[in-house]
Amino acid sequence: MACGPRSLTLEAQTGSLHEVMEFVRQGALEASLPSVRLDELDLVIEEIYVNVCRHAYPPNGPRMASITYWVPSPGELQVEVADQGVEFNPLDFDSPDTGLDLEDRPIGGLGIFLVKQLTGSLSYRREDGWNRLTFGMSAES
Repeated sequence: MACGPRSLTLEAQTGSLHEVMEFVRQGALEASLPSVRLDELDLVIEEIYVNVCRHAYPPNGPRMASITYWVPSPGELQVEVADQGVEFNPLDFDSPDTGLDLEDRPIGGLGIFLVKQLTGSLSYRREDGWNRLTFGMSAES
């Protein structure tokens, strides 16, 4: 069954990760995603949300994040993770060369590579001072 957007806004702290994961899992259940997709969804949310918590904001000051999900049709889940931190488009970076030995690889880039592999769609936009990273997952992929 399709459902309209549901949002959770909270201070971007890694201690809130469990709350965020439970919130988005509710959307996955509403979308009737299979259990294997729930585990993949957890990995995607952890990667995106923890990066927001650790890298989007300077050390002091407000650090808000907004997570929104909606179910456009049965078996389909869309999720947006938004923050008002420093403008950053993770899709601007090349995928890491996974053929290199670990000691020869530069640090970084594996997280977004993982997100790209586990999601059916992934997009970024900067809108009204917000970074908005949106991804889709489906029951089939």
